[in-house]
Amino acid sequence: MKKVKINPLIIFALIVSSISMALYAYGNFNNQEIAYGAAFTVLFFLFIVLVFYSVLRNKKINYEDNKSNERS
Repeated sequence: MKKVKINPLIIFALIVSSISMALYAYGNFNNQEIAYGAAFTVLFFLFIVLVFYSVLRNKKINYEDNKSNERS
């Protein structure tokens, strides 16, 4: 079965969401709301990891597609 690439708009949305989570976490830490700040910091790191994973996955799929096209 052919692997499906992750849409670049989804990756962009994850980047924007991670930035907003980081800003919201910063605001919560400034207001001494440590639990909310920690929760949004964790979400920020989760979204950044998803961005890196999706970029690497798309590169791997492109490499495999190019490799299989050269064999044909």
